[in-house]
Amino acid sequence: MATGKPKLPHDSYRWNKAMLGSFKKGIAAHQAGFSIESCPYVDKRKPDGRLSWSRSFIAAWRDGWHWSADGKA
Repeated sequence: MATGKPKLPHDSYRWNKAMLGSFKKGIAAHQAGFSIESCPYVDKRKPDGRLSWSRSFIAAWRDGWHWSADGKA
């Protein structure tokens, strides 16, 4: 894993802190050698079948993973 803070997108200061945390975890996972399939978030639904925020966390984590894979982190 790289030392120090990863380079983030220029507008990341505007992001929700929880989503930014998920993005950073994706970066860290890639840098630690984990595959994209190792995303720790699962697609959850509410008891009535509606979607929850889980897909947003999955997308943020995967975006971070790809950000690092593209050499931007």
